[in-house]
Amino acid sequence: MKLSTSTNIIHMRPDGSMWPLPKTLELAAAAGWKRFDLNFYDWSLPGTPFLTDSWRSWIEEVAAAKERLNIEFGQCHAYFYNFLDQNMSSHEHQHQQMLVERSLECCAILGSKLCVTHPETDFFTTRMVTKSKAKNIEYFKRLLHFCEKYEMSLALENMCDFSIAPRRKYCANTEELVDLIDSFNDPRLGVCWDFEHAHIMRQNQRQALLDLGHRLTATHVSDTHSDTDHDLMHIMPYLGRIDWQEIMNTLREIGYAGDFSFEAHNYANTMPDALLPTAIRLSYEIGEYMMKL
Repeated sequence: MKLSTSTNIIHMRPDGSMWPLPKTLELAAAAGWKRFDLNFYDWSLPGTPFLTDSWRSWIEEVAAAKERLNIEFGQCHAYFYNFLDQNMSSHEHQHQQMLVERSLECCAILGSKLCVTHPETDFFTTRMVTKSKAKNIEYFKRLLHFCEKYEMSLALENMCDFSIAPRRKYCANTEELVDLIDSFNDPRLGVCWDFEHAHIMRQNQRQALLDLGHRLTATHVSDTHSDTDHDLMHIMPYLGRIDWQEIMNTLREIGYAGDFSFEAHNYANTMPDALLPTAIRLSYEIGEYMMKL
């Protein structure tokens, strides 16, 4: 396993401003972090340079910071949208898909060969699983074809539908994820297991990881104090309720060799700037501790 952190470990500041990405990389690298996961969930918020015509100069600035700091990018998180939303106009679909492809190019520029994205749900049918599976296969076949130019693989994340019950989302359990991935029979498509999502969904984490086995190619690592309150989610391991010892034991048992990537964007977003070096150093030490479990 390779220890990694999402770039959202420092993103929003208490005043609502966004911390520049090169500055995040500098501070995190000084704290010990050497491997990063660029997350386009955050870098597609209104006001981000990714959404503007200057996106290429922005990502080239990030790439220059990468070289200067001697760091690397492993798994990243592509931009995503609900490509099964029938209420979205054709023009909006095209725009959203353009942003997906732009994010993949950005990740490729940084040297990433694996991007996480989301399966989506067809909420407009009474045959949710059957229809969602067919439409996800169609979409991701096209996206894998697009990724060929970058020699990039994809990992589909387990979903969480606790907050929309009794409605549910496709691929909120391992059975549907495994079935979808196996339908491709393509080594370029794997699973990203989000431990916090699984915890909220009352999944047996050990059994889920055993079921995924070789299909597991990426992880999202965070803890939580709530099933529904976003302000209490996505915090550092050991600050919430998850049993990490069993998870680490099982990851080693299945021979997982991908990124163990923190996705804790609520960890430091209310801390004053003066505390960030100490906070980010602690996050790195938590990661190092977990690597030794």
